[in-house]
Amino acid sequence: MSIKKRILSALLTAVMLASSVQTVLAAEPGYLTRGEVADMLVAAADDYNLGVEKTDILQGYSDGSLHEERPVTRAQALVMLRRAFGGDLPAAVGDNARSGYSSANFADLPAWAAEDLKDVLSTGIVAGTSATTFSPNSYVTERQMELFIQRTYALEGANLKDDFYATVNKTALDSSVIKTGYTGTGGFTDLAITVNDQVAQIIKEAAASPKTAGEKKISALYGNILNMEARNKAGIKPIQPYLDAIGSAKTLNELMDVCNRVYQELGSSMLLGFDLTVDSKNSDVYDLTFGAFSPSLGQSGYTGATDSQKSAYLTYVATLLQLGGASAADAKKQAQQIWELESSVAAKSLTNQELYDVDKTYNLYTMTQLQNLFPNVDLNAVFAQTGYTQTDKIVVADVGELKACAAYFNAAHLELLKTYCRLDLTANYGALLSQDFIDASNAFQQDYMGSSGSLSNEEVAAQYVQSLMSDYLSKAYVDRHFTAKAKADVEKMVKEMLAVYKERIQNLTWMQDATKTKAIRKLETMKLNIGYPDTWRDDFKDTEFLTVAQGGSFFDNVIAMSKTEQALSVQAQKDGVDKTEWPMTPDTVNACYLDVDNSITFPAAILQPPFYDVNASYEQNLGSIGYVIAHEITHAFDNNGAKFDEKGNATDWWTAADYAAFQKLCDQAVSLYDGKEAAPGITCNGALTLSENIADLGAMACITEMEGKRAHPDYKALYTAAAEIWCSSYSREMKQYLTQADVHAPDKLRGSLVLQNFQQFYDAFDIKEGDGMWLAPANRVVIW
Repeated sequence: MSIKKRILSALLTAVMLASSVQTVLAAEPGYLTRGEVADMLVAAADDYNLGVEKTDILQGYSDGSLHEERPVTRAQALVMLRRAFGGDLPAAVGDNARSGYSSANFADLPAWAAEDLKDVLSTGIVAGTSATTFSPNSYVTERQMELFIQRTYALEGANLKDDFYATVNKTALDSSVIKTGYTGTGGFTDLAITVNDQVAQIIKEAAASPKTAGEKKISALYGNILNMEARNKAGIKPIQPYLDAIGSAKTLNELMDVCNRVYQELGSSMLLGFDLTVDSKNSDVYDLTFGAFSPSLGQSGYTGATDSQKSAYLTYVATLLQLGGASAADAKKQAQQIWELESSVAAKSLTNQELYDVDKTYNLYTMTQLQNLFPNVDLNAVFAQTGYTQTDKIVVADVGELKACAAYFNAAHLELLKTYCRLDLTANYGALLSQDFIDASNAFQQDYMGSSGSLSNEEVAAQYVQSLMSDYLSKAYVDRHFTAKAKADVEKMVKEMLAVYKERIQNLTWMQDATKTKAIRKLETMKLNIGYPDTWRDDFKDTEFLTVAQGGSFFDNVIAMSKTEQALSVQAQKDGVDKTEWPMTPDTVNACYLDVDNSITFPAAILQPPFYDVNASYEQNLGSIGYVIAHEITHAFDNNGAKFDEKGNATDWWTAADYAAFQKLCDQAVSLYDGKEAAPGITCNGALTLSENIADLGAMACITEMEGKRAHPDYKALYTAAAEIWCSSYSREMKQYLTQADVHAPDKLRGSLVLQNFQQFYDAFDIKEGDGMWLAPANRVVIW
């Protein structure tokens, strides 16, 4: 940062105070003056436009005066920004082109600034006040100018001190290409595609020349999926009897009889259903659960949907209902009714973050209490289809949602429930049927998520087989693509991190010894699942898979698998929880912490470049896979995991004072992330992402300390690796969706904002107050 930038940064507050006294009659409260905007821009842009002066930005009026006291319009502010950064701004390409606002439809651009604003608007850094209105004469606020400057930093991607993530990842972001059929690209997505391709090769070889029993099942299922001629010929016939039965139902009881039949014959619930979950208070046993239909778009997908997303969903629902037999006019009307139904239920549902909070999801009911909620439904008949053993302890995860659903189980809403059942069947089983259903799904993803094109039939078939037959394919994948050295190296890193974490807990100033002892016990008893399990499951060994030649179909084989899984679930209730079972398959590119098991899992698929490389430097691996590992460890102590003890049971192991201190730190973390932009106009929800942000902050604290223990720590390499691993690009529609539904912060914040909380980051890159990456010490958050 230049001397001038530092001086102007320090003087900016004084300048603004002085200006406000002079311009109180000229500018409305809350809006900036020309002089204030010029001062902000000089301080922001001098590293990009060396020697820029206020007079380069403020061009005088005909009388020669700069009129620094006058307020600034949006149009004027953007012209000033362009001048400050040296003229033409960089063209938006790659991720910036995908993420920005569209200004193509602005109809109110002033003629005097049309040329000056042309390149600024094309960059996507400017929102209109509507899709067609720019509102050039509205005055600009300090927050708006800060956003314009921050977005320009990201567009430039030329200064580590102003936008670390955008600069470190400049080449990758600008050249990013999203593969056909996908909504994004990046470390996780690209590696998952690679793994999918590797597994697809295993599937093709098994299908071509099946030798083992498992390979013969793979061959049968793969052939079923690819035989589109047979699937199209059958069309909707596999589910037509159930659609007919739904249409014939004259009462709610008759409709529930159809639902019970669907469960018995297809193995899936409609409208209402019982299932199993690990008991949060006693993780050795299973509890029964009970729930009703859930809104397809989640809790926030209705109020947060854009007009185009709502239209895409309505079109999709109407298409499915038409494929199920409704007329075009009826399907359109029914789709709107479904939207209103799901919207009303979603309004009463838990948020995505609350669904992880055991205090909100562990709600015990008796069968009698549930029956009282649904007086018009015979719940004993519903339960009888499951095969489970009756208990009088039933968990309801989302009470608000269940009660909202219960209001529709009456004669007045019979036709609406029948529509919902038809939609349930076509949505859940359409992918197993004809091309019409596949086309509808592809169109919805493209319109709702902004993807381009769709996967090939071979890609889709391989992904279905990979998902459904993971027991067989994961072992084959590990045998071909995972090494003992990788497993040993990662196990060593995990144990080193646990030791550092233990030391950090011992040194916490906000936690008392009594709580520290229990936290350390949780660390010391944490189960480590690295690479692959010790034993391989064979759930479908007794399930018959029929080839096309034998009269089998994709639909029939999936139903056979579903029935097998239900029988296994019934047996699991009797046997209790299998503590050796992994929550993820080894061919999954991800990792997780399981609170009811106090375990961390790192599948083989993620233990390879770009996350882990046997040939990479220590710092590179620490900043990538190390970040991920430490992140999962921290989940044991996030706002949700902290409610579980070392045995995976939800219990209070904190002193009251310590938990109050922890809650205060959590509130600070919410404030730190809330409202931060991931892309122009797309902001993070600090409350929704709290648990994941705590895990990211804890991970960065852990790997920073590990690097600091080395003789010659290289923080630059560490933090660069940490920013690179989260490099990603998505369609704007997908980014908007994720900020409403995903409990993870946007990738940009995971690779940038988290770093701003550690002094070592500032020291390594000489970041000072006034730089874009500066975060005042009072606003930094370190919990673990």
